[in-house]
Amino acid sequence: LKALDVVTLQRLAERVNVIPVIAKADTTCKDELIRFKSKILSELRSHNIPIYQFPTDDETVRAINTELNQLVPYAVVGSTDFVKKENGKMVRARRYPWGMVEVENEEHCDFVKLREAVLRTNVDALRERTHRVLYEAYRRERLRAMKFGDGDTGPKMMEAFAQKQREFIDEMANRDTVFRDEFATRVKKKEEEMKRREELLNLRAKKISDNFEEELRRIESQMHTLLEEKAKYELKTAGKKAKK
Repeated sequence: LKALDVVTLQRLAERVNVIPVIAKADTTCKDELIRFKSKILSELRSHNIPIYQFPTDDETVRAINTELNQLVPYAVVGSTDFVKKENGKMVRARRYPWGMVEVENEEHCDFVKLREAVLRTNVDALRERTHRVLYEAYRRERLRAMKFGDGDTGPKMMEAFAQKQREFIDEMANRDTVFRDEFATRVKKKEEEMKRREELLNLRAKKISDNFEEELRRIESQMHTLLEEKAKYELKTAGKKAKK
């Protein structure tokens, strides 16, 4: 197991019933799968991760649940394809060059046993443990976080709850005020920044306009000078022709 797997399972075990499953079990042979199951169970125990054990106190399900507990972790194979067998029966399976692996064949994987364990034989036991053990532990944890004692019931608990509710409303109001102030500050800073950018753009536009007008005046001055020189030249040329 990776470190992330261990941390995730430890957190999940506090809230849900943990039933480990090995996916893509058809990628290993049976001997490797047995060793892999043993290794996973060993690592789960070494990290104190509780695994859900199907109850064996009821005689009607003791035998089957004992068998189901021995199969953990369940090695399953999944497929969305239906394959036609030699006898013409369509089964959900995965086809390979060497043959096929049937999803609902107990000799190929534990899918049928897992389905029977979770959805048929022990669905009520799972629901009861979730409600009586996991939810109660979560509820107790939340009440202690709210400073409620285990013996706080009736009017005392309602009074404490009302006080917590008022504190929560006050806290949310304070957060709302802080959020509004922060938002207003950000908007003001953004407006100031936009104003500075606008001023810079205006200065740049004015500078470009001034440069353009100065260049235009310079060109007009040069044109005026050229026209004067041209007029003088034409006048001088006309005078020479008249003397001849």
